[in-house]
Amino acid sequence: MNIVEAAISAPWAMLPERVEELVAIASRENSTTPEALEAYRSARADNGERLKIRDNVAILDVSGPLFKKANLFVAFSGATSYEILRRDLQAALDDKAVDAIMINVDSPGGEANGCDELAAAIFAARAKKPVTAYVSGMAASGGYWIASAADKVVVSDLAVLGSIGVVLGITDRKKADEKNGISRLEFVSSQSPGKRPNVETDEGKARIQKMVDDLATVFVSAVSKHRNVTPDTVIKKFGGGGVEVGANAVALGMADEVGQFEAAFAALSTRGKNRRFQRSGGSFMSTTETADIAKIQAEAAAKAKSDERTRISAITGTEAAKAHPKLAKLLVDADLSSETAISFLNAAAEDTKAAVDAKTPAIDPAKAAADEAAAKAKAFEKKKAEAGALGLGTQDSTEASATVAAGWGKAVTNANRRVN
Repeated sequence: MNIVEAAISAPWAMLPERVEELVAIASRENSTTPEALEAYRSARADNGERLKIRDNVAILDVSGPLFKKANLFVAFSGATSYEILRRDLQAALDDKAVDAIMINVDSPGGEANGCDELAAAIFAARAKKPVTAYVSGMAASGGYWIASAADKVVVSDLAVLGSIGVVLGITDRKKADEKNGISRLEFVSSQSPGKRPNVETDEGKARIQKMVDDLATVFVSAVSKHRNVTPDTVIKKFGGGGVEVGANAVALGMADEVGQFEAAFAALSTRGKNRRFQRSGGSFMSTTETADIAKIQAEAAAKAKSDERTRISAITGTEAAKAHPKLAKLLVDADLSSETAISFLNAAAEDTKAAVDAKTPAIDPAKAAADEAAAKAKAFEKKKAEAGALGLGTQDSTEASATVAAGWGKAVTNANRRVN
């Protein structure tokens, strides 16, 4: 496969017209010598394509077409390599003098392969140092994939953002081969029908389309995560494969604000200094991270205090605790859960009741009724005696009361007999 075929057959997250430009460069008849290309690459190495540090901010330039690997073709076409950017990003993260990272983007996009890895690395870098993407010119397709990974996206007034999607071109060489008298025969293993889909059939086209759609789904999902929106929002509001300009992109949520490079750089520098790393416990921790930890610890302490109050209240508020206050205090001091402590108190209450019931003699219902009747009769006769009724006087002894009660009982019995 020659360089032209490689350029055409690879999946691209790039503006179509720029893909055509790359193919045109690759297919030029007047080839350049390796020596000339090497000299060109050496010159480009010092022109700001690689990592630069200004004050406390590292600047990563994402410009031109994007490719996974660094090679002569990348340098010759004015492209940028994902691998170089990834190494420069790591260098910026490792440099203790760097407090923040600026991703300076002006790219139509590029090769899909490797773009996701670089964007994921930028997204992860946000947890360590502030990362701002500044877009001047364009951040299209793969360029936007990378820019969206920053925690803040600032765009110039005329910046073009979007072109979210994947393009795959397939070259039909049949006519060229026929013209040149070339006949190609290709045999595919019977177990692998999907290895060489025939794009002239609906089934073959469907296979290719599915692959492109799956690649685009990865792209959309990444932007959704980076911008903290739903995939549906990315599909419907972020250009639908087209592009948006400046303030329109901000209004749709594709970027955060319109501004100029120097203003964005100054704001990022200040933000980085505010998160300047401080030595803490053998590791580097930012002031923001330290404040977050202090806040979390304070919230945890407050919750623990509230939970303790709730536990004590649940234990001491039961009837069993009121009956056994000393036991309740012991259970609270033992730091038992409210459920366990209450179960102990309830068991103690049940045992106490059983012990009391065991010491209380059984009551004979008949005797109790007789005792109650005798008491009522005694009281009645006493009142009558005090009133001088029936000449009984004021007899008050137990024996006299019993005699009176027996006499009245006998009189009532005789009266009932006569009636019956």
